[in-house]
Amino acid sequence: MKRNKLFLSLSLLGVLFLLSCNDYLELKPNKKLSTPETIADLQAILDNYLVMNQSLPYNGEEGSDNYYVLSNIWQGISSATTRGSYIWEDDGGVPANWTAPYKTIFCANVVLDALEKIKEKNTEVGQSGLLRGSALFYRANCYYELAQVFCLAYDAQSATHLGLPLRLDADYKDVSKRTNLEATYQQIIKDINDALPLVPKTVSIKSRPNKAAVFGLLAKVRLVMGNYEAAENAADSCLKYQNVLMDYNDLSLTATTPIARYNPEVIFTARSVSESALTATSRCRIDTLLYASYAANDLRKSIYFKVNKDLSYTVKASYDGTYVGAFFMGIATDEIYLIRAECRVRNQNLAGAMEDLNTLMAKRIQKSSFVKRIANDWQEALDLILIERRKELVFRGSRWTDIKRLNKENRYAITLKRLLEGKLYELKPGDKRFAYLIPTLVINRSGMEQNER
Repeated sequence: MKRNKLFLSLSLLGVLFLLSCNDYLELKPNKKLSTPETIADLQAILDNYLVMNQSLPYNGEEGSDNYYVLSNIWQGISSATTRGSYIWEDDGGVPANWTAPYKTIFCANVVLDALEKIKEKNTEVGQSGLLRGSALFYRANCYYELAQVFCLAYDAQSATHLGLPLRLDADYKDVSKRTNLEATYQQIIKDINDALPLVPKTVSIKSRPNKAAVFGLLAKVRLVMGNYEAAENAADSCLKYQNVLMDYNDLSLTATTPIARYNPEVIFTARSVSESALTATSRCRIDTLLYASYAANDLRKSIYFKVNKDLSYTVKASYDGTYVGAFFMGIATDEIYLIRAECRVRNQNLAGAMEDLNTLMAKRIQKSSFVKRIANDWQEALDLILIERRKELVFRGSRWTDIKRLNKENRYAITLKRLLEGKLYELKPGDKRFAYLIPTLVINRSGMEQNER
């Protein structure tokens, strides 16, 4: 009962902090319920799966080109906000994509603040460091995912653009102000580096971070920043702790749920905050060209997708287990192999890059017909790796980020298109709409600067 009350109070405080509303600030939470008193209380906060592991924004996936919806289905969606998200005309009407990650950040800050006050018992030596490292990881992970959706892509030219409001303590009375993009990414990296020596090598449950998870997150961050040497080093360190790949030859092609939730590739489990109405299996159809890009002997074609009555295809498998419109956004070894492969080729290590790619593909293609991929030069290798990255990480929350970062390279830049009732909607490289609007409710309450349109 005590822990339930603690979670309820933390939820209330999170709402107060996010909205910065004077009326709400007049409410006086019961400090006995809202203040954690022991190491066990803090661990309980971090083990609240719904808050700490199921809170990441899904609207980036809604804007991606992995899928399409038919005009009649789009028209039948009652929410104007959801319809707008599909054609990149979001109206800031979905608070959860913003508030849920910030609630996770708030809870992480509660733990970090409390650790400064709780005197560790002799029987709990070392636990405070572990909890601190875990809280820093959760905070960094949420800031990273928020930046992918609500900020423009990072590069040297965009470093002064609007970043995120960085909440580094649990004082919900502080007014939120946006930093620039450089400060946002530097804070993420600082949290990761501070967490690294504190988290354990192994964990008993995959909802808690370990060293592989921290290195994996660092690899993702450095990749989107374009620091390929640092990203390769981080990916390499991650794979030294965990490098297992599932052999899809051993999975059932006909099973309703062919991939288990806590499968051997999962390093850290996390998922989107809720089910997206656009990417639900009953509505979304896999992009035709994307589906056709899987070869006949590619096992992912049968494991990831299932056929609709109209002979189109929709999503079947998820690294979160059953797919219902919410999707896995955690860290898994397949993505880390692909990060290292991309960084190796960009760092002129062609042989190493192709070794990583073939290590993965040997587990995805039918054994009887697998042939190693060969690239004659670094450009051909990079093309192959990026193609397989898209096919491997479909509906994993990464495509929106990849489109944004790769749009800065002429060879890979694309214009996103939606066709509805004869009208064409486009999102071109460099468009300001690649940064979703911060929810209007949050802007009105906090007075923060909104993303440009």
